[in-house]
Amino acid sequence: MSPLLFSLFVEDLEMFLQHNIESGLTIDDVLLILLLFADDMAILGKNSEEVQNHLDNLLVYCNTWGLKVNTSKTKIMVFRKRGRLHQNEAWTYDGQIIETVDNFNYLGTVIHYTGSFTFNQEHLVGKALKAMNTLLYKCKMYDLKPKTLCQLFDAFVGSILNYASEIWGFTKSKEIERIHLKFCKRMLQVRLNSCNACVYGELGRYPLYINRFIRMLKYWFKIRLSDNIILQTVYNMNVVECHKGNINWVSHIKQLLNDYGYGYVFNNPSSVCVNSFICQFRNRLIDTFKQEWFGTLSNSTVLDMYRVFKPTIVYESYLDLLPRSLRTQFVKLRISVHSLRIQTGRYGRNNIPRNERYCVCCNSRDIEDEFHFVCICPCFSVLRQKYLKSITNY
Repeated sequence: MSPLLFSLFVEDLEMFLQHNIESGLTIDDVLLILLLFADDMAILGKNSEEVQNHLDNLLVYCNTWGLKVNTSKTKIMVFRKRGRLHQNEAWTYDGQIIETVDNFNYLGTVIHYTGSFTFNQEHLVGKALKAMNTLLYKCKMYDLKPKTLCQLFDAFVGSILNYASEIWGFTKSKEIERIHLKFCKRMLQVRLNSCNACVYGELGRYPLYINRFIRMLKYWFKIRLSDNIILQTVYNMNVVECHKGNINWVSHIKQLLNDYGYGYVFNNPSSVCVNSFICQFRNRLIDTFKQEWFGTLSNSTVLDMYRVFKPTIVYESYLDLLPRSLRTQFVKLRISVHSLRIQTGRYGRNNIPRNERYCVCCNSRDIEDEFHFVCICPCFSVLRQKYLKSITNY
């Protein structure tokens, strides 16, 4: 109720700030002077003089209606390509100098003066890392299944990493994916340098950029179908700039569709059903990633055993069936992050040739790989007789 009442109270603020007919940013026939959300306000101006006039008018308005502006939280950002501000570019409110910044967090999104979203991604990664550590700490006291933990990650951490990704999510962002993989590996209790493809495969997970790309396309369709004059005007201007070869949000949408073979949709979006196309595009993203995943397994010299029994990316049921201690050891054996000679022999300066990594527990002169460890090595015959006999008889 309070935000609504405040919005009604300051309804005439925009007209008050418009000291002349040319003030504000004009986009075709649309005039933008300020943006309001609850008690947050962003004032727009074409030059330094206009911004100062807006601030002076805002002071008169606030004094008239008994409002106060928190100048310590008020910042000014000048959008430009590069370079420093001129010495005469300084602004004051009620005699106090307003700080000029290179980036500003507006409604949870960090906006840089160049239009880059690199700082925004760094900001989200920092927040997500804190949320992930808190989640793992809170869940440590409960024996939760990995599938449940993945769902909690998507709800509490993934939502942070994908915040406002409709605007900035056109990159695959290794920094963001690193948080995702770090969580998965800590949950499986394997080393951070474990093979990413194996981690995706065991948990049936896909990179977060797939959801970001889908959200961008959904937002694009939404804008195309919107009757909001401001959105339509800004979008049409971006389309014109895109056709000129300039890089903007629309050009990223166009490139995204082209990269996955749907360039015709950009030119004629009404030719497809939105819901069915979104599903089709999602499947194309997943299929493309699966091809990359298969390529990683095929080119790996470490995952010989893994690609034999892992035909596709799917959540493995043993993760929920085994207790945590056994689950961890089984995962390490499957994805080859164990201490068998076939792996440890390739480390260090004096790495041993693959065909000479013999078992150190027996004198069989057999290579100490997963098959030798589970089925052959006589040192583990008692355990093999106890645990494997019932499986082979079954």
